[in-house]
Amino acid sequence: MQKIAWKVALFLQRYPLLFLLLVTALVVGAVPGVFMIEISSGLDLFLDRDSRTFKTYDRYHDIFGGEPILVLLEGNVPQILASPQNRQTLAQLEEDIARDPRYVNVLSPATFLTFALEQITPPLDPGMLDNPEVIRAIVFEDMKVRPELNPVIPKPDHILITLVPSSDVTDEDLAGMLEEVEERFKVERIQGAESTISGEVAALQAINDNIRQNFVILFGLAIVVMFFLLYAIFRVRWRLLPLLMVLIATLWTFGLMGYFGISLSMATLGVLPIIIGLGIDYSVQFQNRYEEELRRRNSIPEALSNSIAGMSTAVGIAWAATTIGFLTLMISNVPMVRDFGILLILGIFLSYLVAYFLLNAILAIRDRKALLTELKFEAREGSHREERVLGTINRRVVGHVLVVWCVALVLFFAGAGLDHTLPVTTDWEALMPQDVEELQDLQTIRNATGYAGELTFLIENDNVLHPEVLAWMLTFGQEQVTQHEELTTVSSPAAYIVQVTGGVLPTDEQQAEQVLNAIPSPLSQRVINPERSAAAVSFPVRPMPLESINDLVQQISAEIESPPDVSVSPTGSLVMGSQTVEAVVGTRLPMIVAGVLGVFGAVLLIYRSLRRALFVILPMVLIIGWSSLAMRIFNIPINPLTAILAAIIIGIATEFAVLLTERYQEELNKGRSPRDSMLTASSNLGRAIVASAITTLGGFAVLIASGFVMLRDFGLVTVMIVFLSLVAVIIVLPPLVVWFDNRWLRNT
Repeated sequence: MQKIAWKVALFLQRYPLLFLLLVTALVVGAVPGVFMIEISSGLDLFLDRDSRTFKTYDRYHDIFGGEPILVLLEGNVPQILASPQNRQTLAQLEEDIARDPRYVNVLSPATFLTFALEQITPPLDPGMLDNPEVIRAIVFEDMKVRPELNPVIPKPDHILITLVPSSDVTDEDLAGMLEEVEERFKVERIQGAESTISGEVAALQAINDNIRQNFVILFGLAIVVMFFLLYAIFRVRWRLLPLLMVLIATLWTFGLMGYFGISLSMATLGVLPIIIGLGIDYSVQFQNRYEEELRRRNSIPEALSNSIAGMSTAVGIAWAATTIGFLTLMISNVPMVRDFGILLILGIFLSYLVAYFLLNAILAIRDRKALLTELKFEAREGSHREERVLGTINRRVVGHVLVVWCVALVLFFAGAGLDHTLPVTTDWEALMPQDVEELQDLQTIRNATGYAGELTFLIENDNVLHPEVLAWMLTFGQEQVTQHEELTTVSSPAAYIVQVTGGVLPTDEQQAEQVLNAIPSPLSQRVINPERSAAAVSFPVRPMPLESINDLVQQISAEIESPPDVSVSPTGSLVMGSQTVEAVVGTRLPMIVAGVLGVFGAVLLIYRSLRRALFVILPMVLIIGWSSLAMRIFNIPINPLTAILAAIIIGIATEFAVLLTERYQEELNKGRSPRDSMLTASSNLGRAIVASAITTLGGFAVLIASGFVMLRDFGLVTVMIVFLSLVAVIIVLPPLVVWFDNRWLRNT
């Protein structure tokens, strides 16, 4: 590896302008890709489209339509509905939606009032609906809203209008449809009512808007933070050069992101400051080593060649270990986490290439005609107090291996023991900015309806109106509502049929069809398709944690005993959301094991030394346990990003450990004792390690400024991880290395 590094150094010094021209061409080529990046916030970010759950979800929406646009009217229901103008406005809305191919249907009180009138004996004159007391008698029974009116009047003072779009409309079309509905209710106001318009469509659109805003904010903040950190702590000439290098790598990364069709999501948004925070390390290490070599060498070319050769192995191993850690993200069942991993791998690789070639080429051009004596003086002036501070820390801890490791292991086992108690948050609404108006409107509607969503089961058979299927469907719905207090009511073809017949199920399919035709079509279309080959059994669910909903879905699914040839599949957005709990948590342990074993195997293969491989891997293992303890203390939940902390830990801790142990081995090979070698390594690497740690910390800290709860929690945890990595490598690892080598060298 060092032979290759010497040849690269020689080539860089001869043809540095070649690299500058090549980089310029690649920068220009990357720019169009950046403008090709699309923003995505759909459920396909959380679950694979090829999974059974997602295929069922797509099939369900193909049959019954997409996620609805909801209109909530708040006011005195009898007075609102007694107004002829209001009823005309609602009736006109139904007519317009029926003619609009973008919609499947609309549910509003206009339809249900007609249906309710037909259920009253003797029939009432429609003109009597102008009387609020008549409306009150129709709507209420024993001071409660009649069950058949719950879909449109969930509470005595609320009216709910549900507009169901076709499943084949695009996200752009949905955004336009939402704006049309909002404008319509501004122009044609419902007298005596305050309207709130929202739905998952609106919330997802708000996510897209916030991703755009957060991208600009995080990018600008990351640059500002890195500028001040490098200027303050990296005391070398052209101290901002690493920032330029990592910005070039970041531009290439996002250019390729556009060309490869990887969307910008609430997860991949976090890649930007992470690449800047981690990728800048490689440039810092190369530039710091070059300044150090200037103090010891007799020529500038010699200093550059030795710095490249000296750092190639350490930085190369650190990059390889970091890449292995990020490769474990490919195990995840969450698509946006895999995209997150791809971008991190790409960004870190490009950061390494830029640091290796471009930065050293710029250094060669900069110092080609400079006087060595002047450079030696400037490099000496750059020596910083961090080197002396870290040397002092090492001298104090290096002889206390038992105390240091007892404390480290106690904290590790405490974290490992508490890991299973960490809360889990996978609800995309809980992970987005909580002050978004569209989300607050959606929560207002849910508070009014009294439930968080619908737990739906897709029933498929040659004819779901067969008496045996209807009987099972009715029993299934009634049993679930009785057994689970979280479920409020049930809607299904069987439930609607017995409402009309007074509790009696038809004895044959023709009778069932006749009764079903008597039900308003907007209502029947919600639960059965025209071919009668699919039905939906839906249960409104009271507000509860998503992981509890997942448990409920699993419990109900395990107990289903349907008739022969009847397929029953849980589906809907609530089920999709609950399935992300398994997707996020299920692969967490395999990712940790794969990452640790992968890095251990790679380092063992490179070093061919069990001793050195263990020195690299131990800090990583410790921090994995410590991070769980920190999350428990600060009550930070597991979400799609904090679930992949092991990959970040592997990247950061391994880099620091490799840099220290490589330099330690270099000093050991010069004949120094283990203690002196460690003190020298810590002292000489002080500026670079502290600069790397603080710049990495700064990159992750930028995420805390994000409006997305998921990124903010991830930023908080990773800031702690950077600090813990520094503690593990500077305080915990050196005493073990020196103690082990003192005993090992005495016995060899």
